[in-house]
Amino acid sequence: MRIQLIHPPIYFNPAAVQATRPSLPLGLAYIAAALREDGHAVSVLDAAMAAPTQATSEGRLQYLGLRPEQIAAAIVPDAEAVGISVLFSFTWPLVRRIVRCIRESRPDLLIAGGGEHFNGLPEHSLREAPLDYLVLGEGEETARELFRALENGAAVDAIPGLAFLRNGDYVQTPHRRRIHDVDALPWPAWDLFDPKAYYEHGHVMGVNAGMAMPILATRGCPYACTFCSNAEMWRRCWRARDPEKVADEIEHYHRQYGAVSFPFHDLTAILRRDWMVRFCEILERRKLKISWQLPVGTRCEVINEEVAGWLQKTGCHAITFAPESGSERTRKLVGKRLKEPSLIRAVRASVRHRLAVSNFFVVGFPHDTAADMRQSVRLAFRLGLAGAHDIALSIFFPIPGTQLYRELEASGRITLSDETLLAPIFSMDAVLDEKNSFCAHMSAAAITRWKYAILLVFFLTQFMVRPWRPIQLFWNVLQDRETCRLDIFLNERKRRLLRRFGRSTRQPGPNRV
Repeated sequence: MRIQLIHPPIYFNPAAVQATRPSLPLGLAYIAAALREDGHAVSVLDAAMAAPTQATSEGRLQYLGLRPEQIAAAIVPDAEAVGISVLFSFTWPLVRRIVRCIRESRPDLLIAGGGEHFNGLPEHSLREAPLDYLVLGEGEETARELFRALENGAAVDAIPGLAFLRNGDYVQTPHRRRIHDVDALPWPAWDLFDPKAYYEHGHVMGVNAGMAMPILATRGCPYACTFCSNAEMWRRCWRARDPEKVADEIEHYHRQYGAVSFPFHDLTAILRRDWMVRFCEILERRKLKISWQLPVGTRCEVINEEVAGWLQKTGCHAITFAPESGSERTRKLVGKRLKEPSLIRAVRASVRHRLAVSNFFVVGFPHDTAADMRQSVRLAFRLGLAGAHDIALSIFFPIPGTQLYRELEASGRITLSDETLLAPIFSMDAVLDEKNSFCAHMSAAAITRWKYAILLVFFLTQFMVRPWRPIQLFWNVLQDRETCRLDIFLNERKRRLLRRFGRSTRQPGPNRV
């Protein structure tokens, strides 16, 4: 079967004071590889990189890449089916228009969707856009079985992990069990994308330390934070690949694409100390001239002097922890199983081994109070004393399909609308708007003040204890060099100013870590 997979344009908020940089679509590349291995003729329409400098404004937002009508026109003439991926729900209003344009211009095509958004809102998505099927959860095996059945004219009702409409009725088949042997999956089909273009346009997760290729060493997370989509998407199951095969993949990309930087996209990369030490031992033996990083957030309990030493020795230069809050009450309410002493020990060990340490914080959970915020300020102070380099701070927003989303919806505090889905992208504004706040005990203005208080206390403490760091930051900005998230923020601000005055900018070079 001739299948074209679509990576939609990149949505962003030009007024945001912070934003997550887009990167190569790892999930879609895995699906492409699985379908191709199954005998299908697979191509990719990467709408983001097909027009990487084309910015289209929609109110306060913009998106980079092809417009919906351009995407529909660019689909290869002999395609029999298209598949479109939606990771973040705030892109759904745009993707919905893309699907409608495709259906209008190519009524013959079968249209399937996959990704975390569809896991959270499958029926809503099917009723809002003319999609034929949704692949739910871990997608490789479900996609294989779906397109195999469609090619052979067979029924799809017995295929686990599907959602579709039949005569107007919503049908969802049973959940598919997680893939046990993740090493049997083919590597992502990066030959169908343009990895170099992502690097050249600065679309790299984490620190931009040269030509980058994403790596997924493990899948899923065994925990059940109430604000996270993991439980719905990955079913609280953690699977680790053979570390030897992960190293094989890294070495292949190093030689094939000239990649020198490897951001790990794992939800919880370091869960077993023995796995990470073995992986580092393997990487050390290969003597590759590369760097790698853990930008997503990992467990702190397994980071000790031994593990931190191995990370640094094998080229890991940045690690991220995710305490989310300094309030133990908040952490318990959101299901975040973390002890503060373990976090501080992990930060200190990482700093001693010259890793750039970042920490994820979230403020404005539905139950948060001023007392909880004071505890987050206290933890920010302790992290600054311990030597952490960054705090990546987000305002809470409800992710469809999560426990907190369901609770807010059941209580009538949110209704499903485009405005609700767009809340995450507007939560990055310098000043939070009341309509994008979901906290019952504090105003949006109060949440904004606490956000800046946490950041101010953290960075003042860090700079007072380590007064050379502001000098390093200044030098990094002059050199377009990134070593931590604050470098990323300051460099992006500089680039915006230079673009405004018509000056050219450059991306960090491969040896600029």
